[in-house]
Amino acid sequence: MLPLFQTARARAGATRAHELETARLRLRLFTPEDIGELSRITRDPDVMRYIGEGRPLTRDETEYNMKTIVRAFCRRGYGRWAMVHKAGGRLLGYCGFTRLDEEVGVELAYMLSRPYWGMGLAAEAARACVRYAFDTLKLESLAALTMPGNARSRRLLENLGMSHVGDRRLRGYECVEYRIRRQDFRPDGALYLAKPLLLPPPDEETT
Repeated sequence: MLPLFQTARARAGATRAHELETARLRLRLFTPEDIGELSRITRDPDVMRYIGEGRPLTRDETEYNMKTIVRAFCRRGYGRWAMVHKAGGRLLGYCGFTRLDEEVGVELAYMLSRPYWGMGLAAEAARACVRYAFDTLKLESLAALTMPGNARSRRLLENLGMSHVGDRRLRGYECVEYRIRRQDFRPDGALYLAKPLLLPPPDEETT
């Protein structure tokens, strides 16, 4: 498993990155201790219906995916954060960025535990990530892909100010593409903190 990340002193090869905080959420890097709760979330067929192959994942599959997320974060300096409820510290899912296709570019990605649907938490996390994409990553635009039938996700993206710009087939799946440009983004004044930290080089691993 990859090492825990800390805001420690700089080391040769370390990458600068951030964790985010909103009114109700902390967006931090995944740690090995997250695997149990993350696996509980990814076993839920309703959560996974529009993610990946659209089926629940085994614990081994979830652990592999989590390691992939962490390695990508170390390599790029950004990626998908663990989404944690500040009241109680429970892991709720993830929110952040991925990059699966060069033509699409950086995408917004999120997953939320089903008991927390309908509370505005996914929107709160996603809004912070959109702000980070433009304020810190300095992207010119940010994409999001979802399946055509995922009405809940499409509403969320539209509420973020994203526009449906077309349909595409990606990795064998039919998707709808949403996008927001830097000049069209307007921060809403909600609590938003970006806390700097240092990532180890992506090839550093411990048992």
